[in-house]
Amino acid sequence: MKRKVIFFAAAILTLSLTAGCQKQKDENLPQESEATSGIHIKNETGNQSKDEAVSNSKEEETEAESSVDDGHPGLNIKLDDNRIIPEQSFHAELGDWGDARFVSYGPAAGSDFEDVSFYLMKNGKVVFAFPYYGENNKTDQYAGLFDSVEAVAFRDVNGDNLKDVIVIINYITGAGPQGMEPRPKARIFLADKKGFTLAKDLTDDVNDHIEEDDMSMGHIYDYLKNK
Repeated sequence: MKRKVIFFAAAILTLSLTAGCQKQKDENLPQESEATSGIHIKNETGNQSKDEAVSNSKEEETEAESSVDDGHPGLNIKLDDNRIIPEQSFHAELGDWGDARFVSYGPAAGSDFEDVSFYLMKNGKVVFAFPYYGENNKTDQYAGLFDSVEAVAFRDVNGDNLKDVIVIINYITGAGPQGMEPRPKARIFLADKKGFTLAKDLTDDVNDHIEEDDMSMGHIYDYLKNK
């Protein structure tokens, strides 16, 4: 009986020592093993970073949109310096725009029936694009091939105390005995608080009633003044 008690006590002591060693072993686990138990924490942290990245991305997009051309959100036009017509591009005080550069911009080399286009620039950026006359800025339906910009003037033509823009453009029609000689056409843009609109009816009226040989800024002013 005494031997059984001693054996039983020895067994309990052995179990206690084993449990103590196991506890000490658990407490002394290396850092890598602890990281395994933190995988869910890592996932949560990863999800939070993803959300933050999405939020930051949206903020960057908003900032980018707000930085594009004051007054004309979304306008992001880059001009090719080689297509700017320097002798017909001028600085002028134009309404709320203040000192801006009016740019005459020629067609791309080799383009079919592409017309000249016009822009306002400030601080090296396009802030306004003038409306086209022809659909998709093509000339084949009304003028022929673009040749040159003959003249540009800034003058109030409708009495609203805002400077409008008048342009005389030369085209080659290819029709008739003098088909290869440049023939002038006027174009009139009327200023408003938001920019400029194409005065198509007024433009057509001027082109229909002023002879090509008489097409000049002086004759255009006189004709509009007497209307």
